[in-house]
Amino acid sequence: MELQLPVYLIYPVYTAVIALALILVVPRPEIKRLLIYGIIFGAIINAVLMAVHSSLDLGGHINYGSFGLGNFSLFPPIAWTLWFIMFFYFLPEHSILTAVYIVSAAAYAMFFSNVLVNLEVFVWKAGRVIYPFFLYLIWFTIAAWGYFRIKDKFQQ
Repeated sequence: MELQLPVYLIYPVYTAVIALALILVVPRPEIKRLLIYGIIFGAIINAVLMAVHSSLDLGGHINYGSFGLGNFSLFPPIAWTLWFIMFFYFLPEHSILTAVYIVSAAAYAMFFSNVLVNLEVFVWKAGRVIYPFFLYLIWFTIAAWGYFRIKDKFQQ
């Protein structure tokens, strides 16, 4: 007897896994401090990117069942918020380490997006390697730059 998880449940499952990882590795005060950055650079940017990708037919989330509205899946912005909290928590301050960290995070995100493609919950129509890697690289670079700019402004 083979039990198979319905494809639309992959979204809440991977969001729950990211939430569990966040709770286990990031102290609660840091989660509270970084939440606004996660929302801005995770959920909001993800929603904008998915709207652009949908309108230009470049790809997006699929098979999300009742966990979405129109062409918009509800769990990925939550997952990206949680992911960015961890991203900012571990983000190194030194420029060379920051660059290595951002490139590594972009590579990880590109690989993970391809796992989602293989699970049939995401689709890339502009290529599965080069386009996603540079999209994530630009996104994460802007997020790190914005985080440092905002953080430095409030620490002065």
